[in-house]
Amino acid sequence: MMLPAIIQANNDNLSVPLIYIEVAILMFGAFMIGYFFAYYYQKSRYVKKVNLLRQKYSDKPENEAIELEDDLLEDEYEVAAERKTEIAKPEEDEALRTDLDFSRIGAASADDADNLQKIIGIGPYTEEKLNTIGIYTYDQISKFNARDIEIVTDLIHFFPDRIVNDNWVAKAKLLLQSKQRAQLRRDREVRMKKA
Repeated sequence: MMLPAIIQANNDNLSVPLIYIEVAILMFGAFMIGYFFAYYYQKSRYVKKVNLLRQKYSDKPENEAIELEDDLLEDEYEVAAERKTEIAKPEEDEALRTDLDFSRIGAASADDADNLQKIIGIGPYTEEKLNTIGIYTYDQISKFNARDIEIVTDLIHFFPDRIVNDNWVAKAKLLLQSKQRAQLRRDREVRMKKA
């Protein structure tokens, strides 16, 4: 009796079919060919770009114009455009930051900071952004109104309505209450130890 694509060993144990080994070898070969073609294509593209830029900035007379291909400079133009918009944003952020009513929500510093990551929807990056605009405590977040939420969303470049959908204000109020209760317990324990 002959099994079609399965090799049988002496002790009637089945071993790995030969076709699987052949397919694995062919797939590995195809991967290596693709990898090397992509590597050398990218390398030649950047070597060409570097050579053209070296020619441009070499000690040649200025009246000789060296034309660079447009597609080689697209990346530089995109990076420059992104940097230009990033430079313009802090001015807008400063204007928005002055619109945030710290006299109503309260001012805080890094010394007063709460762990804002306990509020669902605030991760390390968002907490850092909140700290840069002066939001450090649960008390501040618990006093947000609709206008404050709009301003903070724009300042931290967050998804619209995310603060509302994640109920930051309600969660901040709960965390503030639990923090106050814990503080009262600690104060009570200290008073009892002194008595």
